[in-house]
Amino acid sequence: MTQDDLIIRNRSSLLVFAERHGISYACRTFGVSRTLFYKLKKQFIATGSLAPRIRRKPKMPNETTLSRKKLLLRMVIDHPSMGPKGYAREFAQQGISVDPSSLWHHLKRYDLNTRYKRLVYLEKLRLIKQPLTERTIKMVKQTYVQRYQGLWPGHMVGIDTFYVGNLKGVGRLYQITGIDLCSRYGWAHLYPRKDQDASMHFVEQVLIPKLYGNNVQLESVLSDNGSEFVGGKFEQMLADYDIRHHRIPPGKPIFNGCCERFQRTILEEFYQRAFRITFYSSMTALQKALDEFLVYYNFQRPHFGLSKQGLLPIDILKTKQSIIRQRFQKLLP
Repeated sequence: MTQDDLIIRNRSSLLVFAERHGISYACRTFGVSRTLFYKLKKQFIATGSLAPRIRRKPKMPNETTLSRKKLLLRMVIDHPSMGPKGYAREFAQQGISVDPSSLWHHLKRYDLNTRYKRLVYLEKLRLIKQPLTERTIKMVKQTYVQRYQGLWPGHMVGIDTFYVGNLKGVGRLYQITGIDLCSRYGWAHLYPRKDQDASMHFVEQVLIPKLYGNNVQLESVLSDNGSEFVGGKFEQMLADYDIRHHRIPPGKPIFNGCCERFQRTILEEFYQRAFRITFYSSMTALQKALDEFLVYYNFQRPHFGLSKQGLLPIDILKTKQSIIRQRFQKLLP
């Protein structure tokens, strides 16, 4: 049920309640003014609908015309590596004076304000063989979000490998990291080697049991094309558990940006402090300290990527309230 559907049902309930119990009592009960009630009643009699009216966006006197916006989109196709100043120069050659800041504003509105984003969209548009328009930009943006974001807990978990360092008396240490792309609940485990056995152990012994303990099913994983994630044994293990495997494009770690950012958080908030105050003589001791930090990260540290007010990852992982349903509906086409 969308937000408009909820509004329509509430307004319909208001009219039915007023018909049964009177207008004054209905307005007091629902907390609306009589003016708003009669406005809704007039709308229902005239149109037969209680849907919210779509307000026309006000047209500013200095707004860029539609023809110039279309010309800017054509320039993006021809010169995706240019910036706002370059596009302003192209406009000037056609006798049109446009400020670069205004062009950057429109590129930002289309989510094309960086060279990388323009190249990604052009690559996608080439595959679907459609011109670059506002409609196709929105469609490409939706498919991009759907694939690389989790719609509910367990829907997609991003995994990656992080080189911790060469500890004296311990040797080389690698960290395999996982993060649920919906709730931002994170896991991390240390290994002496970076191979398929380590990645298989992480999925089987860390991810699946922890998700099961929270009544969440692991449905798919997102990884790069590292040797520890592309081998036959790892793929067979995922197939046995009926887990789908998504791989990011080669050389584009931003497509697994949540996991990359989680690893940076661990580096800045845990490793950089821990190695300055404690000498770890074994991998077990370091793993114990890492587990304590993960408890803090998942159960105590607010995550402001989930909400401006800050939410705890464990609350989103375990909850089935409206916030997840609303996020799921927004991402659906």
